[in-house]
Amino acid sequence: MSESQHRRGDAQDRTGVRQTRPSGTRQTRPSGANGTRRPSSSGNPKRRRKRRKKRSVNSRIGKVLLIVAIVIAFAVAGAILGTVFGILQSTDMLNTSDVLPDSYTSVIYDADDNEVDKLHGEENREYVKLSAITTNMQNAVIAIEDQRFYEHNGIDIRGIMRAMAENIKTMSFSQGASTLTQQVLKNEVLEREKSLSRKIKEQYLAVSLENALKKQLGSKDAAKKYILELYLNTIPLHHGLRGVEAAAQYYYGKHAGELTLAEAASIAGITKTPSLYAPDVNQEASKERQMTVLKKMLDLNMITQAEYDEAAAEDIYAHLVCKDTADEESNAKHNWFVEAAVQQIKADLMEKKNMTAAQASNMIYSGGLQIHTTMDASMQETAEAAMKNDNMFPAGDGKMDVTYLISVLDTQNPDESSNQSHYEKKTTVTSQEEADAFVASVKEELLDETHTLVLDKLTVSKSLQAAMVIMDQSNGEVKAIVGGRGEKPGDSVFNRATQALRQQGSTMKPLAAYAPAIDTGLLMPGSIIIDEPVTYGGWSPKNWDGKYIGPTTVRQGIWHSMNVLAVKTFMMVGADTAYQYLLDFGFTTIDERDKAATTALGGLTQGVSVLEQTAAYATIANGGTYYEPMFYSVVYDHDGNVLLDNSEQETHRVLKETTAFLLTDMMRDVITKGTGTKAAISGMNVAGKTGTTNDTVDLTFYGYTPYYTAGIWMGYDSQKEIINANNAHLRIWSSVMSQIHYDKGLKNKEFKKPDGLTTRSICSASGMTPSSLCNSDYYGYGVTSDYVTTDFKGSTGGGTCTMHKSYTICSETGKLAGATCPTMNVVLAVNSDGTIKGKPSKVPAGKLDINISATCDSAHVSSGDDDTNSTDPGTTDPGNGQNPEDNLWNNEDFGIQ
Repeated sequence: MSESQHRRGDAQDRTGVRQTRPSGTRQTRPSGANGTRRPSSSGNPKRRRKRRKKRSVNSRIGKVLLIVAIVIAFAVAGAILGTVFGILQSTDMLNTSDVLPDSYTSVIYDADDNEVDKLHGEENREYVKLSAITTNMQNAVIAIEDQRFYEHNGIDIRGIMRAMAENIKTMSFSQGASTLTQQVLKNEVLEREKSLSRKIKEQYLAVSLENALKKQLGSKDAAKKYILELYLNTIPLHHGLRGVEAAAQYYYGKHAGELTLAEAASIAGITKTPSLYAPDVNQEASKERQMTVLKKMLDLNMITQAEYDEAAAEDIYAHLVCKDTADEESNAKHNWFVEAAVQQIKADLMEKKNMTAAQASNMIYSGGLQIHTTMDASMQETAEAAMKNDNMFPAGDGKMDVTYLISVLDTQNPDESSNQSHYEKKTTVTSQEEADAFVASVKEELLDETHTLVLDKLTVSKSLQAAMVIMDQSNGEVKAIVGGRGEKPGDSVFNRATQALRQQGSTMKPLAAYAPAIDTGLLMPGSIIIDEPVTYGGWSPKNWDGKYIGPTTVRQGIWHSMNVLAVKTFMMVGADTAYQYLLDFGFTTIDERDKAATTALGGLTQGVSVLEQTAAYATIANGGTYYEPMFYSVVYDHDGNVLLDNSEQETHRVLKETTAFLLTDMMRDVITKGTGTKAAISGMNVAGKTGTTNDTVDLTFYGYTPYYTAGIWMGYDSQKEIINANNAHLRIWSSVMSQIHYDKGLKNKEFKKPDGLTTRSICSASGMTPSSLCNSDYYGYGVTSDYVTTDFKGSTGGGTCTMHKSYTICSETGKLAGATCPTMNVVLAVNSDGTIKGKPSKVPAGKLDINISATCDSAHVSSGDDDTNSTDPGTTDPGNGQNPEDNLWNNEDFGIQ
């Protein structure tokens, strides 16, 4: 090859492969074996074509791979987007109301609108407006949870990128970057388990929610503040606490608007890991977390260095309250009144709002209700204190009643509800140790390898029990109620004031007998009924003292609690009429079987609760108008709307005002001279009636002042005789009511006397219209007067008195005068059996012991003084001078109608 050709080929090679050489050098090729130059491959056309072909194949493969990669990328992206769109399509759109909490704590207020208790289910949440939460509390949660809260639109992109980088770096995937908006959705709307689909839904809904609230509330700032308010009321803070208000009250005993900076930082730090950072769980961890929150607030210029230093130095752990409202001794969170109010509200929700029992309970305990009760806190405290004072009770038998409820599951078939058994075991013990031993013996009996305990409840109560109710008769409001003696043993325990149906003894007499008799115009206080042995259908009622005193007024029949008079009155009224009056008095546990004469003495088929009996007496105290016992006045729902309004309760008239007053006036005698003297209140008018059942199994008293009506019951749950009662129930009633009237500064006043009453003269011996002889009764049974209604048609005693007669007696022996006796005329009231009414057991000096059943046969020497001779021939009836037919009531058997 010539030199020129070689240069051309070299030039072509350079052009084809675009080789470059270092400046100042010359490329050489190795020589062949004979020392000649090896020909350059670049100059070989076949090799060049082969090389070009190889490059073309590689290029095509690269293009194919690139296309495949792009297709795969699009496919993956499409799959991801498809998944995302699928998730979003399955995500229901939110209404702004959907993010509201569905569980709130209900608050109980007393009659003076003081907060006295709270009700909550598993979550204790008290909703408060943002304005009622300190700025420090608001800033603390923003600083530690979502520092760009007021900037983002629901999701924090910078936070997400930071979290992703941190997760990749640490391979822990612990960073979530959830905004406050997302956390509200997580707490109240979405499932709480961690998953990609939930996270996508959460972010999508967070943006949607903020946009919706912005439109609804008019600005982004308003939307953000509302979301912050929701967050602060939904944040979980351990112990079932939801929201900063419930937490502030539990941990520090104050409202969220009263928290210090240090306390607010402490609460804000709990939410990351509540079981670790709660201040009452781990103080060291809690303090470290609190300082993290404070440092973050300082870095974000939310607080000054001075505020940081002060908060860091504050000993918040010295201020911890951390206790529920439960009584440490009794384990009862709620007192007797609150639980009774809850039961009435539950019943009203079911009746008036058509709720099921479960719905009503959920509304009460999780609906965030504001419940305004009628409870007078001081009166409730006074009544409870009396029931806890053992010195006010008789010694009893020193025993305690034990009730043990236990549910047992058969583990061989755990899915079958029928294999869960429930037992109620009862016994009587003398100590807590014996009660514990009893529980152990029951467990040993019922539990084994295949039978496990589901739940149990032990109630130990002092054997001699009591219950009390106090009402304002003017409006039906219950002011205080105690359902048992001693400390309340727990919640939802048996309430003897509302649930126990007991025989009420003689306290039924005014309600079942005398009230209807007076109200229908059959009797007046001075009317006479013969107290004597009677029999009705094989039943012979007897007076409690075993004595019969003949013609007796209704007034005396009440204050002396005479059984025969009450039964005769009931029979005269008629069982149907008496039964209807009892229904009108509000009794819900009587039935047709109680249309019997025994009802007059309290002998009912089932019995009556203390609450209903107290309400019946409150009807008399209120002038005859009945109010159903009321434990609450109004209930507001969570939004402040009226849910239940009890303030204008329906009433109905049971008795005429005149009847109510006459009963009251007669029952005042029970307190001043009858069986209820121990229930007197110094300086205060009291009316009421005592009751004692057979064998002293139940002791009751229902009484009232011009201000309040109260009822009390005492007895054993096992219904056995009360030994050495010594009127303990009356003393307790007097003590409680005296304290209440004193504390309230109530002055004595008369019971209101209505129009339509007048007084009528009455022979105090017969109760009849006085004759000319009545004022001359030898033993002082003269003329008196008593109330009657102006429209009363008959006389109080069935006509003019025929009981008083004039007798000629021997002035020396007191017997009927004989032929030779010095005589004197006396006026006597004689019973049907020949006994002289009003004759004292011990004749006073200056009076003769007169005996008209015998004639004097002593020999007398005339003194010549005729002043002792009677001009009245005396009675021709040596027995009593009274015709039994003149009585208002004799032995007539009225029968049961």
